Amino acid sequence: MEQLFMISNLIGSIRLVDLQYTIGHKGYAYGSHRHTIFEFMYVISGQFEQIVNGQPYVLGTGDCLIIKPGMFHHTPPIHEDAEWFVFHFEVEDKRIHEILQLIQHPVIKKDKEKSIHNFVNTFIDEYGYFLHNLSAPETEKTSESKYAAVIMLKVQSSILNLISLLSDYFYHQSESAAPPSIQPSLLNLAHEAAYWIEKRAIDPIRIGELASQLNVDRSHLTNCFKKVYGISPRGYLTKVRIRMAKGLLTDTDWSIEKISQELQFSSPAHFIKFFLKDVGLTPLKFRNHTKTRTV
Repeated sequence: MEQLFMISNLIGSIRLVDLQYTIGHKGYAYGSHRHTIFEFMYVISGQFEQIVNGQPYVLGTGDCLIIKPGMFHHTPPIHEDAEWFVFHFEVEDKRIHEILQLIQHPVIKKDKEKSIHNFVNTFIDEYGYFLHNLSAPETEKTSESKYAAVIMLKVQSSILNLISLLSDYFYHQSESAAPPSIQPSLLNLAHEAAYWIEKRAIDPIRIGELASQLNVDRSHLTNCFKKVYGISPRGYLTKVRIRMAKGLLTDTDWSIEKISQELQFSSPAHFIKFFLKDVGLTPLKFRNHTKTRTV
């Protein structure tokens, strides 16, 4: 007898929580939230921004992003119609979980890994119509058919294949990258602080009160935040407000005085000073430049 191989207990190590295909129209936004599972996001068409633990990522057609469990993220108002494919999943295999948890650069650009871009588009072409019909209320009986179960098995198999491509990509990325130098506890503290700063950006915020809320000393919070984000919590708050100001300047006709007041700057002059420093243009020049570009 000759046996080439025998492997026992082949148990699925991925739990696919959901699949979503979304068409977002100009102005669409989604508030800050977090999951206990991984999220994969792929841009089918258009462009939009994701803010993940305070870090902005601009995603264009063909780009994708992995969001790790526990990370706060939100979608600011988009400036053009866009379409994206998302799924949430859990990984039981500790080795695969570790590969994905150690991701340092979560965006994969289309030109960096075309196999993922091609895979997702093939998946949408092959199963998009079926999944669209399956999610319609009138197809409840069809979804319980044996044939639908076979197709869903193929869908799950394809997503498992995609996760294996992602794992392979990030494994090789981590092998060539320097190990993270910041302790996980400090990362979590800085990310938690960034979340609350984002959430309360239009309210009067005192960093000392935020530190008390997080049960840490103010100086410890500031030092930790600087290690992770490279700036102080106060500086981060200003950047968040400047980012919000850019949206208001683009999407509304509010005066500089009203925007300054809305975003808790001490005066319009103070607002203009920080905006110019961060953007390189005054608020009015930025507004005029943006409107000229969209005409």
